[in-house]
Amino acid sequence: MARPRVLLTGFGPFPGVPENPSGWLAETLAATTGGHGFEPHGTVLPTEWAAVAALAPRLHAELQPLVTIHFGVSTRATGLRLERTAHNRAEPRADACGAKPDCQTVSRDGAARIETRLPVAALAAQLRAQGHDARVSQSCGRYLCNYLYYHSLARTGRDGGDALFVHVPLTQAQGGTLHQDALLSAAEDTLRFVLEAARSPRLHVTEDAASVAEARA
Repeated sequence: MARPRVLLTGFGPFPGVPENPSGWLAETLAATTGGHGFEPHGTVLPTEWAAVAALAPRLHAELQPLVTIHFGVSTRATGLRLERTAHNRAEPRADACGAKPDCQTVSRDGAARIETRLPVAALAAQLRAQGHDARVSQSCGRYLCNYLYYHSLARTGRDGGDALFVHVPLTQAQGGTLHQDALLSAAEDTLRFVLEAARSPRLHVTEDAASVAEARA
């Protein structure tokens, strides 16, 4: 029986972030978690509107992953920000090549917002119990992180599978406060939880406002 596939993505550098820890994290997590009952695939996406629009659908079509976890960096974050929602909006902001999106929405005919089916409040609570700084976020921004997440959630809603976007902080190597080993450990625990949730339909629940608010605190 074929092992379920897991797609892990991060981004390359972009204006203001010459070294992006999310790309390192996606590739390292894929390289260190093989042999645990699933087949990990890690890739670094160029921080470019056109490249994401072309590469992300191809990766999903080729791999048909059970789980997709996208990592991106937030220079304001101090720990993991688990993104609950992607919004149908795109900021006219230059990418790594200086290009801007053609439209201020992600999808002309799409929903205003799409939420992950994964229980992010429960994930945040578990990560915090394990000693990680983790919170739920209701906005993935308007840049390429949100653009990628919106398309990924739309695709999994249509074709199956689960998706999550996680914003990570800058590490010590990039002038932040979090050590790379601590970031990798938090990502490993995130992946384990998400895989369990994806394999257990009972965990696909609608979390109430109170639990989400607590996880954001």
